[in-house]
Order: sequence, then structure tokens, then C-alpha cells
Amino acid sequence: MKEIICDKCGKKYKIDETKIKGDSAKLKCKDCDNVLTVTKDAPAAVKMPAPDVSVRPGKPEDDSSYEQTVTLAAPKGLEKKKEGALRASAGPIKVKFGLSPKIVIVMLLISLMPITLYWSFTFRESSRLIRMDTQLLMAQTVQGLGGQVDEWLDKNILILKTAARLNDIASMDRVKQEHILKAINQEYPWMYLVFTLGVDGSNIGRNDGKPLTDYSDRSYYKEVMQGKDLSWQVLIGKTSKKPAVVLAVPIKAVDNSIIGVMAAAMNIDEISTTVAAWKKGKTGFAFLVDEKGKVVSHQIPGFVLEQKDLSSHPLISAIRKKGKEVSLNFNNDNGKPTYGYAKINKYGWVTAIQQEDEEAFALLKRNQIFALSIFGFTIIIVSLIAWLSASTIVKPITQLTNAAERMSMGDLQVNIGIESKDEIGLLAQALNRMQTSLNMAMERMRKK
Repeated sequence: MKEIICDKCGKKYKIDETKIKGDSAKLKCKDCDNVLTVTKDAPAAVKMPAPDVSVRPGKPEDDSSYEQTVTLAAPKGLEKKKEGALRASAGPIKVKFGLSPKIVIVMLLISLMPITLYWSFTFRESSRLIRMDTQLLMAQTVQGLGGQVDEWLDKNILILKTAARLNDIASMDRVKQEHILKAINQEYPWMYLVFTLGVDGSNIGRNDGKPLTDYSDRSYYKEVMQGKDLSWQVLIGKTSKKPAVVLAVPIKAVDNSIIGVMAAAMNIDEISTTVAAWKKGKTGFAFLVDEKGKVVSHQIPGFVLEQKDLSSHPLISAIRKKGKEVSLNFNNDNGKPTYGYAKINKYGWVTAIQQEDEEAFALLKRNQIFALSIFGFTIIIVSLIAWLSASTIVKPITQLTNAAERMSMGDLQVNIGIESKDEIGLLAQALNRMQTSLNMAMERMRKK
């Protein structure tokens, strides 16, 4: 018996195929008058290989009453097709380099490229500005300290030059000179010794009333007598054990000839303390050297007392070659990278400051760490968003692929379960319709 279903009303009929004359027959539905065509199923003709017949021993082969055991060999290629189908139905197909990593890579490139360009520019520019600000601050500090040194020297030099032009000083008379020398000492107490010298270097007058002394071996006396308008000598006071400087200027006659030398020995505690007291952090300090490179002021008192020669110091060496001012990166005595700035005045004295890079550019380092942290955090967030976005796209595609694969293996009851309203949802609806159509077709074939 063959069961058929009316396409319009769904009424079922059972037809005896043996009563159908020919290959087909027509039947009119009793409910809807729809004409149905019934086709007789043709017997399947399968070409089979010759059977492998095994005969029980002891019986003749032509005995038809004897039970035979027949083993039929499967058609060639059938087992391979079965094996492939089984492999396909074993699980989802694995992709070596699928959409997920590709989408993540594309999203990272699209999102991170402008971020990277902007970040690198901002990072470089901010680093440059921080470095410039640090260098500018050190330059201003040096100029401030150097300006105090210059102002102090200029003031004292002006005092001596003004006094040297007085008639009482030019008279080279001890009595006339000493009341002026004492007045200078009272007005400017840091000038602890104010004195005059004759052309032979012998002491003519002095403010402290002590015995006259021969100064003909002093370098400042010799330089003034040789025609210099100003000479000086940095030394350590014999009694005070503190840094001092002796300034000397010429005493000239009306005809502009040199008739003597006026000099003053003065403490430079104020200037020395100002320079030596400057500190920044643990490694930043300032120092002052004279035109010969000898220490006038330094944070290490021993350098001042021994008048240590710092001519070979990188900053001093560089400024002697370049002149005016110089900024420099070098390794300090401890071998650590250090930044320094130095400026030379018109007298050849050099004011310098230095500080290890780790402290000098601490703000720059913090900025770099912060910027790198932000950049790393951005990469993580963008990567996470990219991966989630890729999963949102790829997961339903993978689900639909697996459903289609199972349907191709004959599983028409697979649940697709995608209800989105986008293009993937449309694809899922199409597969659902295809699944329904296949089920209906299979049902019709079973009923026939």
C-alpha cells in the first residue's frame, strides 16, 4: 500500500500499487476536487558485484535444498563515502585561520594606527617640552647665581676704581691715603684689608695699621704694573681660613702713567655660601671656579680650602672651548648620567650646576611611564572590544555553518535558533525555510 497526501487539503489516501495500470494513475480528492497523480514506485536496480558464496563442506553445490550463506561485498567507493560522512558528522569543521583573528587584526590596525600616531607625536612632544623646561630652569638658575657673582664683583671693582682716582690716593702719601682706606673698610666691612702699593711693590698705606709688607711677588701686582686695568687672586685667608679674593687696580697720574696699585682683600662668604647652598634633590648642586679653574665655591668645603683645580671637569672643559654658556650630558664621578649647565662671566669665572638625569628628568620619566601605561591599557581595551565584536559576528556564522553541515548529513531536526534582525538573521531564516522544505519533501517521499 502507498500513502499519498493531498497538496491542498492534506487528506490522506492509501493506494494499492498493484491495481495501478501502467506507471501512474490519477485520483481526484473527495474534499477539494484536487487531481492527484500517483506514480508507481519502480524497483531499485542496484548493480552489485558477484556475491561471495560459501558452501558448507560435504554437500553438493547443486543441491537447492541446502542452506547457503551469501556475503555481498559493498560497492566500490561506498565505504569511503560513508567514512567521509561519518567524519563530517563527528563535529564542526576546524579552521586554521578563521574570521575571528582576521577581524581582530583588522580592527586593531584600524583603531590603533591613529591612536599610535597621535600617541607617539604627543609622547615625543611632551617629552621634548619637559626636557626643555628642565634645561631652561637650570639655565635660569645658573644665570641667577652667576648674576649675583657678577654684581658682587662689579660693585667691589667699581669701589676700588673710584677710590684709585681720588687725589689723596694718587698723592701716594701714606697719611692722606690711610684715612680713605679706613673709610672704605668701615663702609664695606667685607673688605677686611684695603691697601696701596708703590711701583716697587712695597706697601704704602693700609687700613688695619699693621706693619707695611712687600707685595712685589704677588701676581696681581705684577699684572697691574704690566698694564692690566684689573687683576685678582683667589685665595684662602690666612687667619679666616675662608675663601677670599684680592682685587687690584692701577693708580694713575695725570698723564695716565701708573704710579701705584690699589688693592683690597675681601671675604666672599656671601657669594660662596649662595652658590654652595644651592641644591636640588639629592644630586643637584652648584659650584663656582675662577678663570684658572680653581674652586671658589663648592658644596664640598675641602675643595674650597685646597682650591681644587676643576679645569678637567666636563662642564668647565666644554665652556673653555665654546665660551659664554654650555649645556651638557656627561657621566659624573660615580659613572651615572648627569645633565649640567654652565655660564662664564666677563672675568672668566664660571658658574655651573649639575644633577643626575634620574632626578633632573624625574618628571619626564613619570610622564613616560604614565603615557606607556595609558597606551598599554588602550591596546588591551581595544583588543578586548575587537575580540568581542569578532565573536559576535563569527559565532552565529559558525552556528549556521554547523547547522548546514548537520543538515547535509541528514539531520533535518537541527535547531538553528538565531533570531537577529541583521543579514545573519536573514541567512538563518533562509536556512529555516530550506529545512522546512526539506522536511516536507522527505515526508512526501515517505508517504509515497
